[in-house]
Amino acid sequence: MKSLRLLTYLCIAMQLSSCSLFDNENPIPGFLVFDNPTLITNGEQGAPTHNIKDVWVFDGPDFLGIFPLPAKVPVIITGEEKQFSIFAGVRNNGGVGNALRYPFFKQIEASATLEAREEKTIPLNFEYSDNVKFDFIEEFEGNHIFVEDPNDTDGEGLDIIIQSEVVLSGNSSAQILFESDTSSFERTTLATYDRQNNLGSATFIEIDYKCEIPFLAGWITYRDNFVQRDYTVLVAPSEEWNKIYIDISEFVGNVEIDRYTIALASAITAGNELPSNVYLDNIKLVHF
Repeated sequence: MKSLRLLTYLCIAMQLSSCSLFDNENPIPGFLVFDNPTLITNGEQGAPTHNIKDVWVFDGPDFLGIFPLPAKVPVIITGEEKQFSIFAGVRNNGGVGNALRYPFFKQIEASATLEAREEKTIPLNFEYSDNVKFDFIEEFEGNHIFVEDPNDTDGEGLDIIIQSEVVLSGNSSAQILFESDTSSFERTTLATYDRQNNLGSATFIEIDYKCEIPFLAGWITYRDNFVQRDYTVLVAPSEEWNKIYIDISEFVGNVEIDRYTIALASAITAGNELPSNVYLDNIKLVHF
């Protein structure tokens, strides 16, 4: 029995040795290198702020994967020129695990003939697609489009302060200042938006924010004489300016609504310090 066990171990060792000595080793890859991305906008697309977290990379038709930025992506070497497609990735509704290939940015096309261990840096200069539409872009440079809900008859609640001390881009941003434990805030867009304008299309709200307390983002819907509030995304506090991409595509496709407005709300709750602030900037309603 002892000799049989020894023979078995010897056979296994010979097989492992044979594999390492005679089998082809894995090929040494080349690498695509991606540094920090930028967003380029024209005068009609608002500020070039973004929160691109990763890249979705294709080698021709083959999906290589999702890579958090900055990234070094291994590529199999063939000795021939390869064509790569790179898409911008964000977090849908701000969720850490909700990776999303953002539909409104153009893909970046690049070609490379890589050698083993060679690194090629691909600049990440993203742009909005040519067919993207903006129902509104609110940069809070003076007058703004957010007003009291006309269906709210109590007339209470905080207003938006336009200030120039805490600003992400441009000359000013919105501030909501909470100074008492009964402070609350709710505002909605002055205009209503017809769901038929972007029916069947991806539709997102982009919001830049910096806040000491959470706030809610959602919409108010209208059909005949029926009005309904739906706040579906709770935006967590952030000490630094951040950006959230809120997906309302399914909501816009709801056959039970005719029109809608974009709404924001917040309130002081137990445990919040006073005073507390919510800052907002560069709010966009985007679709195809």
